[in-house]
Amino acid sequence: MSNQNPPPAPAGPADDAPESDRKPSFSQVFGDREAAGFLLAFCLSNAGAMLNRVAVTFLVWQQTESSALAAASFAISFAPYLGLAQVLGAFVDRYSYRNVMVVCDVLRAALISLLLIPGLPIGVMIAIVFAVAAVQPAYNAARVATLAQILTGDALSVAIALTFSAAATAQIVGYLAGGLLAAIDPYTALAVNAALFVVSAIAISVLVQYRPSVNKREERRHVLTETADGLRMLRDNKVLRTVSFGIWGLFALTAVPEGVAVLWSVHLHGDSKTQGLIMAVDAAAAVAATLLFTRFVRPSVRDKLIRPLAFIGPIVLTMALFDPPLAGVLLIAVGAGAANMIMAPMNATLAQCIPDGWRGRVVAAANSGLQLSQGIAIAGIGLIVEFGASLPYVVGAWGLIGFLIQYLVTRNWPAPEEIEAAKAAAAPPPATAP
Repeated sequence: MSNQNPPPAPAGPADDAPESDRKPSFSQVFGDREAAGFLLAFCLSNAGAMLNRVAVTFLVWQQTESSALAAASFAISFAPYLGLAQVLGAFVDRYSYRNVMVVCDVLRAALISLLLIPGLPIGVMIAIVFAVAAVQPAYNAARVATLAQILTGDALSVAIALTFSAAATAQIVGYLAGGLLAAIDPYTALAVNAALFVVSAIAISVLVQYRPSVNKREERRHVLTETADGLRMLRDNKVLRTVSFGIWGLFALTAVPEGVAVLWSVHLHGDSKTQGLIMAVDAAAAVAATLLFTRFVRPSVRDKLIRPLAFIGPIVLTMALFDPPLAGVLLIAVGAGAANMIMAPMNATLAQCIPDGWRGRVVAAANSGLQLSQGIAIAGIGLIVEFGASLPYVVGAWGLIGFLIQYLVTRNWPAPEEIEAAKAAAAPPPATAP
């Protein structure tokens, strides 16, 4: 009788992939109490932000009937990313990320409360919206950094996908509620918005563990120097740079149906409920597509699909050239939302390729490009429509331009080996034995 062990049985269909390429499980995140609490608080905060967008844009349109001012009240929230956001990212790295999130929610609640004052001039309202938006970059940078402290590895990738889905779910609630409440009384919508920020701040304080900053006080340099360091890292690291460009290009296209929903509602002779519906179906499609793409597609396959799927956004926006009725506009919004399915793996790659202690600065810089790209797209479309162009034709033309944008972005996409090398370089050194 031979002493050799029998050959192993062939792996079944569920076992033929390496551990790192297994289909993820959402229990990796929901089974972590702190991560689940983090997602709950984020949903509350994000729902408040979405409700605010509907209420303010509708209130401005109601008082002015100006397409440019209505679009500007939405797009002004992107203005802080012209320079302020990058500096705030350096400050974020100096403090506990959790505490930064709490302070940001409290500040936004206080600022939104000022909008409840009746009879505010439009200029003052837009200035307050800008102040609320100025807090957002610090919150976003702290949010990504906090999540990377709670979870690591594949669990972090799954958590980022769930964060996007949670954000989109919050958009559905926020946009639908905002449309209904704004039609009844925009000030009621704003009051609910302020309350949601307060509840989010409380939830983060209670459910998320305090962790001090990893950056030592004695090692700090001037905040502008640290800001420049973060910008240089984003510029010089091929993976960070290319993935950031991919995120910016995608959002500049897919954010359009949401950003000009109030104008499309007017074009279709609708009201704030039509606006909220367009925004909500966009978010619903993003939720479904992101969850399905993350849960049922292996990581290696997802990475290969990023480049071809990047062209979904231009395709669906081009359909606006046919000037469709409401049903067609909703289909365009659904397509734009579904195109965001690749956003989660791209953001997961970005987060894992940034060294610990740099996330505030680099994430703030990356978010600046993201917000500016979609803000310029939305404001530009609103301005062209204000000069008399038809909204569907402007959106369709932007879709045609989008084909060129996505080609330029994807032609130099980093190889899998380059991405893995960047992740390894960003990982903290292994702990030494005592």
